[in-house]
Amino acid sequence: MPEVTIYTTPTCPWCHRLKDFLRQRGVAFTEIDVSRDPTGARRLVELTGARSVPVTVADGRTVVGFDREALEKLFPV
Repeated sequence: MPEVTIYTTPTCPWCHRLKDFLRQRGVAFTEIDVSRDPTGARRLVELTGARSVPVTVADGRTVVGFDREALEKLFPV
């Protein structure tokens, strides 16, 4: 299983959906709350050019937003 990092904020409903999706598939992840972690927020901008969340980084690939199709390809059942 690839190392998975997700960039989130506590008030983002799509972030909660992403975490639920990953947990349902048994995917372990490291969560970076960009509202509290300035270094993480800078990394997010470097990765995507924006500050929107959620962002998933896994296996050298970045998925911006809750893109279910892209996530299912990364984490098949």
